[in-house]
Amino acid sequence: MDRDRKVISWRGMALIVVLMLIVFAILMHTNQKRLNALREQEAALQLTLSGMELDFSDLRSELMRVGSDGYVENEARENYGFIKEGEICFEFTNPKKLQDYTEEEWQVIMEEKLYSQ
Repeated sequence: MDRDRKVISWRGMALIVVLMLIVFAILMHTNQKRLNALREQEAALQLTLSGMELDFSDLRSELMRVGSDGYVENEARENYGFIKEGEICFEFTNPKKLQDYTEEEWQVIMEEKLYSQ
């Protein structure tokens, strides 16, 4: 009977060890999947961070430009049609027609415009 009891206890111990190994393997597999998902998320967040850092750098550069007199003048000219005192503004209604003129013809046209005012 003692011998049967020892065999059962060894079998019981072996069964417990096998069950523990199975549980350990399942937990390791679950944790490995979670770790891989977290690594992928970290990589995506790193890409997002890099993009945001570039955007921040661009915005900082733009902010420095916006405060300059040249930027303000350029915006006023291009978006609002402002001109300086004494300047002449030309508006071409059909710019494709102007492509056929030579440099000399341009000079003549400009001189005629200036003298006709």
